[in-house]
Amino acid sequence: MAIEEFRVSVKIRASQVRVWSQLIDWKSQSNWMALTKVRSSVDKGGTSGIGTDIKAFTGIGKVGILDEMRIVTWEPPHFCAVDHYGRWIKGIGEFRLVKISDDMTRFDWYEKIQAPKLLLALIKPGILIAVLYSLRKFARSVTTS
Repeated sequence: MAIEEFRVSVKIRASQVRVWSQLIDWKSQSNWMALTKVRSSVDKGGTSGIGTDIKAFTGIGKVGILDEMRIVTWEPPHFCAVDHYGRWIKGIGEFRLVKISDDMTRFDWYEKIQAPKLLLALIKPGILIAVLYSLRKFARSVTTS
């Protein structure tokens, strides 16, 4: 097993509350997270918070990786941390929203992932590019909706 840390930040022209409300719509992450389908325990009703389970399948067709997460820290509207507990990917993930002004928010995405060395070697080159692309797509969707 190996450990890698990933960090990406984007500025979004929207209030922190607006960004938060769209960010925690877990199912809608499938619309902006590259090659990923997301479902959560909230999909059938209820609200997000500590204990919410999130499953994100990243891949094409049936070839890919299932990332299983559970929310462990919940501080709306600025911070959420998840525990990655799946078979192949373990570690922590964080979403942090920093208010820059009333209509500008910085979204800091952080992951500390433990996975088999070969898997990390395969995904590392594209992960930061894919996440940066995805977060920019999310930023555009928040400012246009």
